[in-house]
Amino acid sequence: MIQTIRASYPGAVALRTIADLDIYETAVEKFAGGGSRVELMIALVGLGVPTNQIRAIAAYPGKWLPAICCERS
Repeated sequence: MIQTIRASYPGAVALRTIADLDIYETAVEKFAGGGSRVELMIALVGLGVPTNQIRAIAAYPGKWLPAICCERS
C-alpha cells in the first residue's frame, strides 16, 4: 500500500498509522520551533520517510510535505 501511495503521490509523505502521523507532525513542529536537525532526521527515518523527502523537509523549517496515512479505520 505504501509503495502505491508513494508512486501515485510522490510529493506526499506516506505513513502507516495515525500514530505515525502524530510523530511526523510533532517532529516537524519541533524542528520548525528551533529543534535539532538530527532529531528531525532520526524521527523521519524511523517512520520510513524516504531520504529525498527528509532533505526537503529539513531544508525549509516550518514547511510541511502533505502526509497520507495508509491505516484503514
